[in-house]
Amino acid sequence: MVYRFADCELDEHLYQLRRSGAPVPVEPKVFDVLAYLVQHRDRVVSKDELLDKLWPGQVVGENTLTRCIRAARAAVGDD
Repeated sequence: MVYRFADCELDEHLYQLRRSGAPVPVEPKVFDVLAYLVQHRDRVVSKDELLDKLWPGQVVGENTLTRCIRAARAAVGDD
């Protein structure tokens, strides 16, 4: 599935984010966070849901999630 928003394309099959057609390097977990948020764009996704779905059974601090969100926002050009 390819999601298009603003000047970005998120290609789940190729596991790639592109801005203005150019690939944007992102860490795998950052890609996962971005993909999950795009898939559930019709509603607010809580931090607990993100932690449960993307780090199941793992103890992960909020700093890790905050870092991933910050990196995802930077990757799509959101400041």
